[in-house]
Formats: sequence, structure tokens, C-alpha cells
Amino acid sequence: MTEKTSIVHSREHRQTPDQFIEPSPEELKARTKRNIAIAVSLAAFMIFVFVTMVSRSN
Repeated sequence: MTEKTSIVHSREHRQTPDQFIEPSPEELKARTKRNIAIAVSLAAFMIFVFVTMVSRSN
């Protein structure tokens, strides 16, 4: 193995983290807003696809 390959290979097998950083309240609010936006977008896309399929079947 070359040195570059061994460096990449060693990064793929990380040790289990022993220290976790608790997210701040602002980060938790931002995460919640982002998750809600993703859920609404996904639901809107599903409804759009359903309506398109139903309207084209007639």
C-alpha cells in the first residue's frame, strides 16, 4: 500500500466517539424548523404526484 492509500484507509475506520457535544437551544430550534420544512415539502410533492397520476388516468 502506498502512504496515501493507507491514510485514506485509516480514516474510514474511525474509533467510536467518546465525547458528544450537546446542541444549543438555537440549534435545536433550527433543526426542528428544518425537519418540518422537509416534511411539508415531501408531503406536497407526494400530493402533487398523486393528483397528477389521478388526473392523467382519465
